[in-house]
Amino acid sequence: MKEHKVYPKHSDLTLLLAQFGRQKFSDRFLSHLCELSASFPVVYADGDADGEGKLIYQKYKRQLDIQHIEHRQNIKFIDYFTMMVKALSEVKTKYVMLCDNDDFIIENGINDSLLFLEDHQDYVSAGSPSLTMQVNNFSTDLYASNTYLNSVYQHYRTIEPLPNWEDQINNTFLKFQPNFYYIFRSETLLEIWKDILKINFTDLTIMEFFFQLRALTLGKQYTFKNNAHYLRQFGAGTFHKGYDFSDNLVRNNLPNDIRELANNISIHIAKDSNRREIIYESILTDYAKSLNLYLPHNVLRYRFQRLFKIKIFLQKGLNKFKFIRHTKQIFKEKKLLNKLKRFYGKQRYEKVTLELRRIKKFLSYKLLP
Repeated sequence: MKEHKVYPKHSDLTLLLAQFGRQKFSDRFLSHLCELSASFPVVYADGDADGEGKLIYQKYKRQLDIQHIEHRQNIKFIDYFTMMVKALSEVKTKYVMLCDNDDFIIENGINDSLLFLEDHQDYVSAGSPSLTMQVNNFSTDLYASNTYLNSVYQHYRTIEPLPNWEDQINNTFLKFQPNFYYIFRSETLLEIWKDILKINFTDLTIMEFFFQLRALTLGKQYTFKNNAHYLRQFGAGTFHKGYDFSDNLVRNNLPNDIRELANNISIHIAKDSNRREIIYESILTDYAKSLNLYLPHNVLRYRFQRLFKIKIFLQKGLNKFKFIRHTKQIFKEKKLLNKLKRFYGKQRYEKVTLELRRIKKFLSYKLLP
C-alpha cells in the first residue's frame, strides 16, 4: 500500500516579510496570500516606520494571522540587520521563510520542503531554485496582463555541505546557489542573523555569501531540483537597477567584510588552529577567484563605452517593437517550461504550473475596475 504523505500544518511556518520602501508591493504580497488556501502566519517587518506599513497591516489583520513590527532604517546596513533579528525573535513557529514584497510563494514546493524537514531532523533548511518572471518588460509595475516566466536559478548541489569543506567553499563562491529564500528552522535563521548583526557587513553580496556558509555550519541543507517554492519578479529589486562594484569598494569596506566572513566561518568549521588557517585562506582565495570572473564582465561597459552604448541603443530600439518583444518573451517562456517539464516530471509540473497560472491571473485581474 502506498504511504500517504501527511504535510506539516501551514501554521508551523511563518513568512517573514521584510519591507523598506515599495509599500505597494507589500500590499500586493499580502493580497495574494489572501487569495491562497494557505494559513501561514506572517511577521511584517516595516523598515520605513512611517505609518504606511501600519495602514497595510490594519487592512489585512482580520484576514491573515499577521504581526506588524517597526524599526526605522536610518543607518546603512545595521538598522536592516537589527530589524531582521528583532523580527525573527518574534517568530513562534518551528519554521520560518524570508520573503521580499515583490515576490510570490508557491505552495506545492513549500509543502514538500516542510515535509522533508519534518522527516530529516539533521537538515536545517530546504528549498528549491527560484523561478523568475518579468512584468511588462521588466518594469516595476504592480499588475499587468503581460507577464512571462523569465528563468530559473541554476542548480548545482542537492545536499550540502559537501564532504570536503574546501570543495564546499569553492562551490559557494564560484557556483553560487542562493538559499536566502529557503525554509529554515527558526532557531537556525535567528542565529545566522545574530551573527550578521554582530559582524555588521557593509556589503550585502558578501553578507549573502556568509548567509550561505553559516547555515551549512549549523546543519545540512537540501535543494530540490524538481520543484519550485518561490517566484521572483525580475527587474523590481534594488540590485536590478545596477550594482557598481567599484563604487561599493570605495564607499564600503569589502576587504574587511570578507576577512570577517573568513574568520567567523573558519572558527565554526575547524577546531585546531592549523585547520582553521587553511579554511580561512581557502575563503579568501576563492572569493578572489569569483571576482576574477565577475570584474572583466563588469568593466566592459567602461573600457568599451562606445560598443556598450551601441548595444543599449539596439536593445532599446528592438524593445520599441512590441510584437518582436512579446514574440521573444513567449518563446523564452515556452523554452523554460519545456525545461521545467523535464526536470519536474508530469505530475509535479502540472501542480507548479497551475499555481503559476493563478499568479498570472491574479496580476491581470487586479487591473480590472
